[in-house]
Amino acid sequence: MAAVLFVSLAGLGWYYLSTASVTEEVEATEPGGEVPYSTLIASTHQYYNKTLCYDKDKAINWADQQTHALELVNELHSVMVKNKTVNKDFQNARKLAEIVSKEKDKTALLYLHRIFHDLDKAVNHYKQKDDFGYTYTGTGKRLFGGGVNKVEHYLAENKK
Repeated sequence: MAAVLFVSLAGLGWYYLSTASVTEEVEATEPGGEVPYSTLIASTHQYYNKTLCYDKDKAINWADQQTHALELVNELHSVMVKNKTVNKDFQNARKLAEIVSKEKDKTALLYLHRIFHDLDKAVNHYKQKDDFGYTYTGTGKRLFGGGVNKVEHYLAENKK
C-alpha cells in the first residue's frame, strides 16, 4: 500500500513539474506583438468545444469547419513560437488543419480538437480532468508516445 502511495505521489509530482512551467516558457506572440498565442490556443479550443462537443460531431458543418481550418493554417504560419514542444504541436495542428481545409476528414478534425484541448490545459491551465495526450507540451509524449504517435502516424499516412 505504501509503495502504491509513493508511486502515485511521485507520478503526480512529476506531472506537475513537467507541466507547471510551460506557461512561463511559451511567451511568444504573433508578428507585431499584439496577441499572445495563448489566446489563439484558447479561442481555437473554445471554437472546437462549441462546434464538436455534445454530439455536434455527428452533424458537422463542413463549410464552417473548412473555413476555420484555412484561417487556422494562416494563423499558425504567422505565429512565432520559442518553445520547442509548442512549436512541434503547432506544426502538427497546421498539417491537420491543411487536411481539414481540403477534405471532410473527421479524424483530422477530432485530432485538431484534442491538440488544442491539451495545449489549453498545458499553456492556459484550462480546468478539466481529461487529458488526451495528443501534444508534446504537457503529457503527450509519454508511455509509448500516447496520442502524439497517433497524430504523427495519421499525418504520415495522409501526406500529400
